[in-house]
Amino acid sequence: MAALEATRFPLMWQDGQSERAALYALRDVSAGDTVDLSQQFTVVKRCALVGTTVAAALAGSVSGTVVTIPAGAARDAAFLLSFGCAGPA
Repeated sequence: MAALEATRFPLMWQDGQSERAALYALRDVSAGDTVDLSQQFTVVKRCALVGTTVAAALAGSVSGTVVTIPAGAARDAAFLLSFGCAGPA
């Protein structure tokens, strides 16, 4: 379990000035790792993860702008789609 550096979850796409959707490419993540999305959000409301070894889309656990990678991910490459209130970027 680790707080991931921004280079491990680069922003691939985002849209929205009030509400926001953003897609991140996760690199080498495991269950319990955390990503801080405060560069794009003031609060994350929902997120879904699809990984290379995860069999289905999983919901991440959210606390403010920090998302915890759900059980099932093990040194995965994945996409994280997040929805919430737009932040500074």
